[in-house]
Parts: sequence; C-alpha cells; structure tokens
Amino acid sequence: MWRRIILLLAISGAYGLNGQCRVLAVAGGTERGAYEAGAISALLTNLPAGQAEYDVVTGVGIGAINAMIVASYPQGQEAQAAAKLQSFWNSFTTSTLYSDWIGGLVTGLLYESGLFDTSAMKKTIKSLAPSTKFQRWLGVGCTDLLSGGYVFFNSTGVTLANMLTGIYASASDPVIFPLVKYSSYQLVSGATKFSIDILDAVNACFQLGYQENQIIIHSVLGAGRNLSTVDAMNYKTLQVTMRFFEIFAYDSFLRVLENAKHDFPQVNMQYSIFPTHGLNHTLYPYDFTPAELAQEWQLGQADALRLIQTTLATE
Repeated sequence: MWRRIILLLAISGAYGLNGQCRVLAVAGGTERGAYEAGAISALLTNLPAGQAEYDVVTGVGIGAINAMIVASYPQGQEAQAAAKLQSFWNSFTTSTLYSDWIGGLVTGLLYESGLFDTSAMKKTIKSLAPSTKFQRWLGVGCTDLLSGGYVFFNSTGVTLANMLTGIYASASDPVIFPLVKYSSYQLVSGATKFSIDILDAVNACFQLGYQENQIIIHSVLGAGRNLSTVDAMNYKTLQVTMRFFEIFAYDSFLRVLENAKHDFPQVNMQYSIFPTHGLNHTLYPYDFTPAELAQEWQLGQADALRLIQTTLATE
C-alpha cells in the first residue's frame, strides 16, 4: 500500500530539485515537549551551515506545537526559532495548555470528552501562529475517533485557521484532553496512531520534487529506544495514563522507524534523538516545576549535541 502511494508521488517529482530535502520529524505520545524542544534547539544552532534549514517539518502530539514554532520561521532564521522554543518552554505552566472544568475532574469524566478544559491550548496555539502562513512545509497528524483513521493536515493544503485546528487536535491526548471537532471528524492526538510521522514527511519531499536519495531526516522523540524503568507502585491514575502513552510511543516509534527503513532504503535517517536518561512523571499532565522543565531541556540539548559531535567526528 505504501509503495503504491509513494510511486504516484514519485512520478510527480520526476523532475527533482537540486540539493537535498531536509526533514525535521517531531514525535508525540509523551509529555516530553521541553526535552524535544531542547534537542531541536541544539540541532538548529549547532549543525553545520545549512544542515538545519529544514524544508519539511512534521509533528504529532506535543511535537505538533514544537513543529509549528520551527515552521513559523523561514530558512536562515534557525537561531530565532531556537530562541522562541526556549522562551516558550521557559515560561510554560499547565495553564499554557489546560485548566480544570467547573466541577473539576468529575465534570471532565462524566460530562465532557476529556478530563481537562483545553481552551487555553487553543489560545496558545493561536498566539504562536504566524500572521499569514507558515514559512516551511508543516504537517501534523490527528486520529479520528469515529473511523479510527489518520487525518493529516499540511500547511499547503488547508487554510491557516484549519491548520491551527489540526495542531490543536494533534496535541490533544485522548482521555486527558477533549476531542476536537473538525468537519465530520472527532479528532484526538495523532500519536494514538503513529508516535512520529515519517511517511508524510517523505511524501512531502516527493511532492516538492526531490528523489528518495535526496531526503535526510532528523527525528526527535520523547520516548527512548530503551524504555526507562520507573517505580510505578504509587502512581495515580493520570501518572499511569502518561506512562501508558510513553510505552505506546516507544513501541509505535520502533514500528514506524522499521517500516520507514524498509520502504525508503535510500532515505538518510541521519539523526534519531531520544532521552538517554529517565525523566519524572507528574501527577497531573505537564505539571512540571521550572527546574524539571530545565532538566528536560538540558537533557535534550545534551543528547542532540552528543549525537551531532559523534557524527561529525566520523565524517
């Protein structure tokens, strides 16, 4: 199936562009947004000239918000994008994304489609958005609860307003956050289907006119390829839920990565950055202290820098 889709798009890209299609794919399925942002910032500010001038950016889950920040800046303004990521996560609190319903968790459980009210997230996304359009090709994925299908929004195919709805839906983890209504869909996070979207990133490069061997992908993940061991004996419901998402994201990433390597053997999967150390889980989603957010950011930076330095030393 994937091969048939790719073949059709490859035909349209037969007259490929010179150079390379550089992709940043940002994962979801966890609450490690600050970690991902730190890793992205390190890529943007430490790679050799031109190597972080991403043509295509995809994101799911909390990764959709990090992806939109990067895509809001044109190529050549990577330092500005990195600074925006840092300022966003430096000032981040739970109120950036959600608040309690009137009536608290009981209202969310019995009368709403999610435990918390995400009106704040909708406002945050709008405040982060560019005034007219995204400066790079941006794609985000969502899951339709009605069909179980994957719904993909890209910045060249929908209006800016609809793109923001897609980002809002992509970052809406099911159960914790309410579903988002769009057209005939009832949407939640795309990480429910895929923790990272590599397929649509490759398709985007084909649509832009590149060949498979011209595509370079940098993946940033919130769940490590070696899942960390935690002491879950005293975990409460929300902590268990976030741990479930982390385990699911870990398994999903491995499947997506192996499928991508099989279907696109000529694509250069240059960097896959993931946490090398365990990080805290919170009682409430994203309820980190400033010190914990700083720890996530610093680990993301350190993991990315280590990988960059190792790669450059062997080239």
